[in-house]
Formats: sequence, structure tokens, C-alpha cells
Amino acid sequence: MKKILSICVCTAMLSLASCSSDFLDLSPQNNSNEGTFFKTEDQFTQALNGAYNGLRTLSARQGYLMGEMRSDNTHYTRYNTDRGIHILYRENIADFIVDNQNQWVGEMWNGCYSGIARCNTLIGRLENAGLSESFTSKTIGQAKFMRALFYFQLVQCFGGVPLYLTEVTSSDNAFLGRSTVEEVYAQIIADADEAISKLAPVSFPQNGAATQGAARMLKAYALMTMPNRDYAGAEAQLKEVMNDGYELLPNYADVFDPSKKNGKESIFDIQYQMGDQGQQSDWLYYFMPKTQEGEMITGVPISNTMLTGGWNVPTPAMIASYEEGDLRVDPSIAVAVGKDDNGLLIVEGVYKVGDPAIANYETAIPFVNKYRHQHTKTENTDDNWPVFRYADALLLMAECLVEQNRAGEAAQYVNQVRARAGLPAVSVVTADVVANERKHELAFENHRWYDLVRTGKAIDVMTEYGKYIKTVDKDLPDRTYQIKQEYLLYPIPYRELQINSLLTPNPGY
Repeated sequence: MKKILSICVCTAMLSLASCSSDFLDLSPQNNSNEGTFFKTEDQFTQALNGAYNGLRTLSARQGYLMGEMRSDNTHYTRYNTDRGIHILYRENIADFIVDNQNQWVGEMWNGCYSGIARCNTLIGRLENAGLSESFTSKTIGQAKFMRALFYFQLVQCFGGVPLYLTEVTSSDNAFLGRSTVEEVYAQIIADADEAISKLAPVSFPQNGAATQGAARMLKAYALMTMPNRDYAGAEAQLKEVMNDGYELLPNYADVFDPSKKNGKESIFDIQYQMGDQGQQSDWLYYFMPKTQEGEMITGVPISNTMLTGGWNVPTPAMIASYEEGDLRVDPSIAVAVGKDDNGLLIVEGVYKVGDPAIANYETAIPFVNKYRHQHTKTENTDDNWPVFRYADALLLMAECLVEQNRAGEAAQYVNQVRARAGLPAVSVVTADVVANERKHELAFENHRWYDLVRTGKAIDVMTEYGKYIKTVDKDLPDRTYQIKQEYLLYPIPYRELQINSLLTPNPGY
């Protein structure tokens, strides 16, 4: 079995999406093989874009389940007509009753390691390809950034994980034991440092490729998340980011507008492109209510989300937590109204939060509005997924300063974000003030759960949230939201434990 697995891994590395020199052109390459591929700059660019494609594991599907629905921002709409295992596994992640056979947790693990394998193959082959120094350097820099980003996702979700740093070529290097959390972070920082040294600073307009600023953001996050925090080091990285020319866009909604993607606020986005290339995004159709006809929400006929919708639903408490006058509310959340049809919504209108007309309808369901933009085909949208943006850097700097007992210096960064949101400046900044600002500025971008864990608030916040959400979703059993320390990590997938005898499970699972 080990030899078969090894061959499959190697084959997967050669089945990378192809593209032209345009970063977004990722159409399939059907005629390449190990003997003819990895020879030219164009072929390595195709392989690089295949690695970028692998980052999509971190955005929607698995990403929102494990980074957003695990938090106090969102829940889900219970659909009693379909209680299939794919439904239950999603619910279980949100409700803290996940086990090691959870499909979506397994897909996060597999997606990250598939991306890491693509990066490793690319790095190893390119180092000996004899291509120009400039091309080799910038390509390896991007691959090292992506590998670090994948490992950062893994270490946050699973703790210590196997560190694969070279291409898997046989059963001899296909199965590794778990490295320590400290070792994983050391590798993330080493890869980020190499990416910083090889990547150019950002220039505008961007094309979506990783830049030096993206690598600095990743390093800052790692330094502020690892067991032995280095806030001074993170501050230095964030200062460099702030000197790179990034800036807040004038209007909050512009950040998510596909016509303005990769703009001056974007430090790193996962790229998507609507159309027939197979590169479209589609998470609007997961976040909107379950309905047989959602044209009033999507603008597209035959918008059936009966099998997909109802996830990542902003809770009443989340909606109520926005300050009065916060300009981020409407771009972030909308409310679909109508009649309930056995768990499906017959959509009769879409309103802004707080509109008095909502009371005239039988049913009102809020949904994430950040990714609702004009498109012409069902489940074929043009939205990128924001990973790092300038507002995030400002608030991360504020957190960094508070942790160094320099809260007086943090207000300027928090207030830049609040000013765009139409909110008054704050004069006193605490850890809670920063956390609350991040909760609303970065809502529904898969930050909240990891923020709670990083700042040590996850158990307290989610225990209280569990009490609250059981008053909203009265079908939740008693065993849900029994938060304990072990649940700050996800279980190592059962399939991986069976395949790799060197792996050990996480405690509590």
C-alpha cells in the first residue's frame, strides 16, 4: 500500500494545472509527463500556478467551517429534511463534537499536504533546472511562501504535524512522524524569511502573486502565534508592511468588490475568476439561505441552494454586537425574507439589517453579504478570498503593541480602521478593544476562531457562546459545546492514522 500511495503522490505532482504567463490562466495541461515537464520557465510557471490553486483549500468549503463557524460569529440553519453525513460533519465542527472521521477536517489536512507536495516538487526540480537566477529566485520565493502558509494552517488546526520538505519519491520518505509545534513554527519562519529575501515588494496593480509584504505578514502572524511569542520581531515585520505602499480603501465594500480585486488594501488574496476556465468561486451559494429559487439574492435564474445553502449564518448576537452607525454592517450582512417551506426559504425580498420592513415577513434569515456580487452563471462568481489585508496588518500591530505593554501607541492603528467604519476614535486600547475590532473588521474571513485561540480567549468565549446558541438553536443536544483544552485542536484524521503508523492522535479524540 505504501508503494502505491507513493506513486499516487508523485503522479499528482505531475498533474498540475497549466497556464500561460497570466497568473489566472490555469487551464488543464493534458500532454505533460515526468520526462518532458519541469524543463522550461513556462512549465515551472504552470507548476507554480498549480500550487497557488491548492491554496483554495484555505478559503471556502473547509476554511469557513474550521475558521469561522467554529467561532461565535456564525452558526447554521438546521435542515431537518436532510440529515446526511455531509451535513452532520459540518454541524459537528461548529458544535464541538467533531471526531477523527470528519470529512471536512480530513479534506483540510489532505488539501494542505497536497499543496505542500506541489511546492516541494517545484522547489526541488527548480533548484537543479539551470534556469535564470532571477526566475529561479522569485519562483522559489513564492513556493516557500505557500509552503509556509500551508504549514501555518496545519499547525493552527492540528498542532505538531509531519514536516515534508522534499519531494516524495518512494516509500522511504513518504511516511513521517509528527514534528513538534516548535519545529513546525521554526520551519514556517525559515520559509517566510527565504520568501522575504527572494520576493519583490508590492507594486500596483497587483496580479495576485505573493509579494514580500505577504511573506512579512505571514511571519508576523507566526511570531505572534507560536508558543514562545516574539512580539518585537512581529512589530518589525509589520512596520515594513506599512512602509510598502498598502493603504485602506476609502469604502469598506470596495475591499470585496471583484472589480477592485488585488487593490491597495490587498496583501494577499486567494485568486478566483468567473467564467468557463474552472477557476470560479461559489461560496455565496453556501452562505445564502437554503432555497429552491434564490434569484432575488443572486440575480441569476435557477439559483437553487437546497443542497448547498444555510451555512456560516451570522447569529443575532453577532449582528447586535456592531456599534450603532458602523458602516461595515451592510456590506457584511444582508437579510433574506419570505416564507418557510419545510426548511427552505421562499425568498420574497432582501433587506439591510434593521430595515423595519423585515417585520412584515414570516421568516427572516441573515446571510454573509461580503461575497454577493454580480455574476451571470449559477455557482460561478468572481470573488477572491482575502487572506491578508492592510486593515488586518493595522489591527495586528495594535495587538502586538498591547502585548508589549505599549497600548498608548496602539490607538492610532485601531482608529484608522474605525474611521473608515464611521466610528468615533478610541483613546484607550486594551486587548479586548483590539479583539472586538478584529471581530467586526475581519468578520466572515476565517480569522475569528484562530484569533480566539491565539489570544487565549477561545474556551471562555465559546463556553458562553454555547450557552447562548442553545437558546437560539433549541435542537442542539447537551453534549455540544462542552469546550475543553483538547478541542483547541482538531483531530488527526482517522485515515491518516491508518495509513501512517508513525502518526499519533491528538489528545481528547
